[in-house]
Parts: sequence; C-alpha cells; structure tokens
Amino acid sequence: MFLAWSKFAVAGLALAAASLAWPAQERLDLQRCLSLARERNGTVRAAFLAVEAARSRRLQALSAFFPSVTPSYEYLSSRVDRETGPFRGLTKTDAHTAEIAARWQLLDSGERAWALSASRLGEEAQRLTALQTLRRVLFSVHQQYFDALRAQELMRVAEEQVSLAENILRQTRALVEQGESPAKDILQAEADYLNAKVQLLVAKNRVSTAEASLRAAIGWPAGQALPSLAAVEEPKADDPGDLASLLSQGIASRPDLQAERLRTRADRYDFLRADRAAKATWSLDANYGRQFSEDVVERQSLSFVVSLPLFDGGRSREAARQARLAWEANLESLAQLERDARAEIESAYREYVQNAERVAAARSAVEAARKNFEAAEGSRLAGASDLIATLTARVSLATAESNYVEAVYDTHIADVRLRLAVGREISGER
Repeated sequence: MFLAWSKFAVAGLALAAASLAWPAQERLDLQRCLSLARERNGTVRAAFLAVEAARSRRLQALSAFFPSVTPSYEYLSSRVDRETGPFRGLTKTDAHTAEIAARWQLLDSGERAWALSASRLGEEAQRLTALQTLRRVLFSVHQQYFDALRAQELMRVAEEQVSLAENILRQTRALVEQGESPAKDILQAEADYLNAKVQLLVAKNRVSTAEASLRAAIGWPAGQALPSLAAVEEPKADDPGDLASLLSQGIASRPDLQAERLRTRADRYDFLRADRAAKATWSLDANYGRQFSEDVVERQSLSFVVSLPLFDGGRSREAARQARLAWEANLESLAQLERDARAEIESAYREYVQNAERVAAARSAVEAARKNFEAAEGSRLAGASDLIATLTARVSLATAESNYVEAVYDTHIADVRLRLAVGREISGER
C-alpha cells in the first residue's frame, strides 16, 4: 500500500490534468474528494516522503555491515626551479597514481546492531505516523464535505422559510384588506419576513465558507468552481460495540500510539549506544590496499582497536545520561498519550451514541412541527387563531428542520471520528 506513495509526483500531475477537464454537470461525491485529498494534500504527501527518508536511514545503517571499496586516481605535475645552490636548475615531475582501498569492519562492540535496530523501528514508526496522518486528513475531508452539505441543506431550509414568511405576509395583507385582521399584523408579518431573509443570507455565507474549506483540503484548482456535491443518505444507527472493547482496541491498534511505542524502543537503543561510548568500545577491522604506479604496492592489515574515554571532562558520561533521560521522558509521554487516547475514544463513543439518538428524535420533531404549522395556517385562514400563533409555528418548523439537518451531519461526522479514535480503517484510505 505504502510503496505506491513514492509515485506521488506522476500521479499528482495526472490527477491535476484530469481535474482541469472536470465536467461542469458532474457531481462531486465524497469518494472523489477523498481520492483527491489522498493524492494532492501536502500534509499527506510530506508524511509519506518522510517514510521514504526513514527507509533511506535504515539502508544507511545496514551499509555499515558491508565492506567499503574506494578506488582513487591521482595525477601530480610539479615544476621546481632552484636558482641557487648545488642542485639549481629546473626539475619537472609528472606522476600517476592509481589506488584501490578496501575496508571491512568484521566485529564491533554492538554499536552497528543497535543503530540498525533503532533505524528499523524508526522506519516502522514513520510508516504508522504517515498512516495516522492520512487518516486525520481523510477525517478532515469527511468533516468538511459533510459541513458543506449541511450548509447547503440549512440554506435550503432558510429559502423555504423565506417562502413561507412571504406567503404569511401576503395572507396577512389580504386579511387586513378584508377587515379580518388589525393593520398592525402587517408590521409583524413584515418583520418576520425580513428576519427570514437575514437568516438566508447567513446560510449562504456559511455555504461559501464551507466550500472554500473543502476546496483547500482536496487541493481543488484555484479559480475553478466546485461542482455540486452528491447527497448522502441518513446515517444508520449501527451498534458501535461496548465502550470497554473500543478502549482496548484503540489503545492496542491506533497507529499514533503504536508509532510512539516504537520510537520509545528506538530511544533505548540510542541510550545503549551513548552508554557504550561513555565506557569502552572496540572493533575488529580488515583493511586492504593496492597502489598502481611505477611501483606496485600491496597492503593488508587486520586491526583490533579498543577505545576508552579516560577523561573528556564528563562529555561522554553526560551524553549517556541525556540519552537515558530522553528515553525515560518518552516513556512518560507515551503513558500520557494513552490516557489522552482513552479520553478521546470515550468522548467519541458518547458523541456518536447521542447523535444517533438525535436523528430519530429530530425526524419526529420535523413531522410534528410541519403538521402544527399547517394546522396553525389553516386555523388562521379560517379566523380561529391570530398571526402570532402562525408565526410561532413557522419558527418552530424552521427550528425542527434545522435541528434535523444538524443531527444528520453531526452523526455522520461522529461515526468517522469514532473510527479515527479507535484506530479503524477510514473510508478513502485505500
């Protein structure tokens, strides 16, 4: 999965070219947005490039176990002109020297193995960090997509309320002309109509803001209008499972926690290396060299070196102490991260359960509020109620419809947030 991210540049250019020809009439759905974010989002691209850098560091650490062979060539041309003395005169020298040198560290006191282990852990930690970064970005795209749809739905509700308020104003004027309502009712109906128009302007501004955030998250080309967004279904009230199981699963499988555990283990190897450097190190090296010039010279050696920092002002000892303290500090940080993760999982679980209950209640409230408004409007036309009752019913209907829209998209977002908190796969990840 992750090796494909090394082809970001080619894929990104191809995707950019394709997006420029996006049909104006085609809808932009959630999966397309997720795909665009996965390919274009700079945070995601940087995270997976960091994985490649970590892989390179591992290969660099592995190379210490192999011999190194270094060929070299030197051409020396010199001119020396001695003007006085017994050897005066011009001396010219032209020399060619070719040499090949090989070195292989056969054994050491453990530094290479510790460095390789730390780099392997670091590579895996970076891969998990990149996965968590991808999931966080995908969650953000989910959230912004749902927020954009929410804003559009709320604008639709506001437009409907403007239409209802305008109709009430027309009815009120007709009733006043017929002498069935006092003239002051026109002022009340006009105020209600203008308030509805203000709410519509607020809703339109919210749509613009939400769409701008979505364009930035998915890397939509500047200056190109965002296509209309495909609607989503009402969320299903799925059982997320019991909280204890979710907590256990999240602490064990969340990529960010796994990455931090691996980094803590890598820090221990760094401490071991620093501690060994503060005591005594040794190495066994084989060396070979062959020089090609007018005379051919061959050198072979096997060296065993022991190094003991007898006195360095405490530098190596303090370096080891710093490495140990950094390792212990990371252990404490990991413990706190796990506590924070538990709180995040519990909060996401409670939020999802509550929002799922809100959807059903809000749907029933809309049905009741619409019937109430229709009854109040009919009653007023029949002369059985006043304007205030009708306006109150309209506001109740607007509130119920807005609450339903909020509950639907809050539940969609809460579902993705719970998956992120628990460490489950998020839609658009593959």
